[in-house]
Amino acid sequence: MTISRILGENGPMSAMCASGACPAAILTEDNTAYIQGYKLKEQEKQQLYAPMGEDFVRIPLPVLKKIAAHVLES
Repeated sequence: MTISRILGENGPMSAMCASGACPAAILTEDNTAYIQGYKLKEQEKQQLYAPMGEDFVRIPLPVLKKIAAHVLES
């Protein structure tokens, strides 16, 4: 995997969690996006179901909207 871009709440970042700006969307050269977010609390895990091989992360909606806008600009 080759990372082509990391997009955080405040725009493009050159390193993971630069200046504490997490969560982030990591875009790769093969047009795949990886989402970095907060681990779920045990109570949240009990309320959600993910199929085998999948999982969830928690991202505040205002932050997700900012990241989505940066992804669409890319």
